[in-house]
Amino acid sequence: MSTQSRPRVRGWIRFILWFLTIFLALSVLFYTAIALASINKSLPGMSFFGQSVGHKDGERIKQTVEAVSKLLNEQRITLVFEDKRTETSYKDLGIEVDIDGTTKYIIDFGKARNLPNYYYFKDLITSKTDISPQIKWNVNPKEKLNEIFADKSKEASNPNMVVSGTTVVIEPEEEGFGVDALNLLEQVENCFVVNCKQELIGRKTARKSNINASDLETFKPEIERIVFSRFYLTSDQRNVYPKATDLIEFIDEERTVLSGKITCSDGGIDAYLDSISSWFNVRGKNKVISTVDGGVLDEGREGIRLDTIVTRDNIKSALEQKKGYATLAVTTSPIEEEFYSPGNNPGKYPGRFIEINLSEQNLYRFDGTFLVATHSVSTGKWSMPTPEGEYAINNKDPRAYSRKYELYMPYWMSFIGSEYGIHELPEWPDGTKEGESHLGTPVSHGCVRLGRGDAQAVYDWVEIGTPVFIHY
Repeated sequence: MSTQSRPRVRGWIRFILWFLTIFLALSVLFYTAIALASINKSLPGMSFFGQSVGHKDGERIKQTVEAVSKLLNEQRITLVFEDKRTETSYKDLGIEVDIDGTTKYIIDFGKARNLPNYYYFKDLITSKTDISPQIKWNVNPKEKLNEIFADKSKEASNPNMVVSGTTVVIEPEEEGFGVDALNLLEQVENCFVVNCKQELIGRKTARKSNINASDLETFKPEIERIVFSRFYLTSDQRNVYPKATDLIEFIDEERTVLSGKITCSDGGIDAYLDSISSWFNVRGKNKVISTVDGGVLDEGREGIRLDTIVTRDNIKSALEQKKGYATLAVTTSPIEEEFYSPGNNPGKYPGRFIEINLSEQNLYRFDGTFLVATHSVSTGKWSMPTPEGEYAINNKDPRAYSRKYELYMPYWMSFIGSEYGIHELPEWPDGTKEGESHLGTPVSHGCVRLGRGDAQAVYDWVEIGTPVFIHY
């Protein structure tokens, strides 16, 4: 190399080194600026279904995600399987955007320890920063898709055992078919993520039985021994002899094959016990006690019941131990007490309460289940009925005055504001009583009228807050 060219080369080298140093310094500054600016925010340049979510905090991103999610939920989608077409919405299918999960994913996207990573810059350069949503299902998706096309499906059936004469015949299993739910589920999720518009075609898949006839043949001799034995159920009242067609239902074919030993069917045994329970069950009667004087109107009797749970366990144990019988568990139920009084509900409230039967035109005073007294009343006429419902005494006045009707209402006890109340027969200013002969007939303006003496007795007995129950 000539002496003159050497300085020129060294100059170019210095220039290149200087350029690289400046470039690296600016890159570091740019990289650091992005990182600092994106703490607790998404990285710049990102979008979500065309909506900008770059360099935004979690709350603003969440608002965008929620708005997009609402639109996606209402989007229609067509599912096709065999000759059935079903148009539905993503919302009805049970799929939706996981809003919190998607918001976090957008904030974390392209970061490694809160710093932009290589993949972020790669996606940014190639314009691939539109974020796909995180999704969730509100239902079991496979069950939902199978449910939609249930009428185009057939469940596989296990081999079945039937009694024929003195032998057990094992009928072969049948293969089923239905929609390939996993494949269709994948299509639905992919379509949801990109908001596609095309129809989604479900493919047919075979459904296999859990066991086959050859598996069950191994257990046939033992099954026939059980089915054609003189197995019986016994109690103090009677013996019961299940038929062979009953006993074969006691065996669970599938569990027998899978466990490698004869296994009973709880459902089959329970169904049989339900069918014979009426031979044992006797409904008990409550002991009836009068609320008027505490006298016993009916002594009642204990009930008798076949305990199917205990009996089922006895049967399973007996068959397992190859015993020829099992014990029927028959139990009794205790006598319960019932308080009776015509037209009312003793014990509806704890403590004192008033019950008014509009049909009977009677007012009952109760203390818990004890009937204190019965009073004849006059309630509202058909055009101004006394309101039904549950109320409480809210005010008392020994001699209230009605400006509307210009009458006195002795022993006033209101239960709806000051509009409706219980009181003695209305009284004119000259002392004349209105409706002396109307007790027992609904003719009032909506209040509940009591006769002389009765009104004061009720007034002195009730307190503010005493419940009032009015009904037909």
